[in-house]
Amino acid sequence: MSRTMFLILWLVIASGILTFMALAWRARNRRDAGLALPDSGLAGDVVQAFEHVGYVSTTPAGAPLERLAIPGLRYKGWADVTVRRDGVEIAVTGERPVHLAAASVRGTDSAGGRIGKVVERDGLALLGWEGTDGRAVESSFRFQTAGEQRRFAAAVGEIAPSAFAPKSSHTLTTSQTTHTSQEDA
Repeated sequence: MSRTMFLILWLVIASGILTFMALAWRARNRRDAGLALPDSGLAGDVVQAFEHVGYVSTTPAGAPLERLAIPGLRYKGWADVTVRRDGVEIAVTGERPVHLAAASVRGTDSAGGRIGKVVERDGLALLGWEGTDGRAVESSFRFQTAGEQRRFAAAVGEIAPSAFAPKSSHTLTTSQTTHTSQEDA
């Protein structure tokens, strides 16, 4: 096989893979269109504001490896998260802000991993909420410190006192993640 034929073969393979990826992302966008949130802003008093938080992903409750393509929450990046009396605002850099009404917020939890990131035990904060179509979903964040993560959980607890109960045993929790550290010794 000549170098030219080899190059053409690899170009065909690469373009096929890229085409498949684009079609799959488009199908995911159509599938998750029912979860699109209303554009209404929140006007309640600020309970707690967190700047420059690592937004990881939004997944269906109990399916930590299945990313949802919700407008405003599609891509991993830095976010400003504001907990208000009437809900939670998530503003991922480069995306339009997402406003979750307090009535749709189910609570918080923690995990060691989600699609896009695996960290130490309880290193990710989960925000459980319900989409407009009734599906339970979880948005995950990586805070700079454990203290920030606890303040986030306390602030969400003020507006959504109901307990966060994962709908499936597939959710990564403390008992399912393993790591070795000096704390465990």
